[in-house]
Amino acid sequence: MAPPAAGLTLKAAPSTKQYTVAALAAALAVATVVTVFFVVLCPAHLAFSVAHTGFHRPSGPTGGTLQLSLTLAIDNPSRRAAVVYESMFVDVSNSTAAVWDSWVRATVAPPMPMRQPRRSAAAVAATVDLVGPLAVEFTGNMTSSSFAVMVTAQARFKVGVAWTRLYDIKVSCAPVSFFPAAKATRRTGSSGGGGDGLPVKCV
Repeated sequence: MAPPAAGLTLKAAPSTKQYTVAALAAALAVATVVTVFFVVLCPAHLAFSVAHTGFHRPSGPTGGTLQLSLTLAIDNPSRRAAVVYESMFVDVSNSTAAVWDSWVRATVAPPMPMRQPRRSAAAVAATVDLVGPLAVEFTGNMTSSSFAVMVTAQARFKVGVAWTRLYDIKVSCAPVSFFPAAKATRRTGSSGGGGDGLPVKCV
């Protein structure tokens, strides 16, 4: 067999061990990039609670209407992530009422989308209008204190110039009371606020 030509260098093919080491290094690099991405763009841990409740029973021709009001407090403690709520729905139920299996949709006051800066608290007002017999059945003739509030929202988080995907948020707050004292709530045309046991944390 003729010797190799002058100036020609022969290199051995990579061994199986070298292939394995290279593959592990590539996998580690990818894992590092993915970990950094999710650490930077992870959603903020939002805390929801019912901070205030009240009611209003108008007098006059609309005396058959009872309006329940509540204020949600949303805490965003993140130092990196701002939040943009694309949609938010608030539903109220009463487990002791004759219509306990029904959820009544509240009207949310702030228009959507709603932005919440990082390290800030937001207040979201909502009202429920109960008309006619529903006002009595749903509230136990304004004596019940076993209401539940369900919050369903979709939100994106922003870190710097980067946005996360759309996240679904669903929390429940209970028990919630809209009537501070049964005796006071029986007065026609009265209004009240500040149910007992507030704030109520949502989980």
